[in-house]
Amino acid sequence: MRVTVTLKGRLGEERPEYDGRLDLADGAVAADVATACGIDPRACVVVVNGAAVPRSTALADGDRTQLYPAQAGG
Repeated sequence: MRVTVTLKGRLGEERPEYDGRLDLADGAVAADVATACGIDPRACVVVVNGAAVPRSTALADGDRTQLYPAQAGG
């Protein structure tokens, strides 16, 4: 399957080569996008088609994904 990937914030600055289209195996989940981009899935928030989703969310061909760096604070 093919999804579109946009890396946000420092992720995009550190890995500009991953912005664009990404081919994944059928049955891929949101965490697989981060892994394919060389990012620890626990260190980012995955947004699929405009909504933040759990890392275990199944993807479909043509999904638009965005990875945001995880933030902590209060």
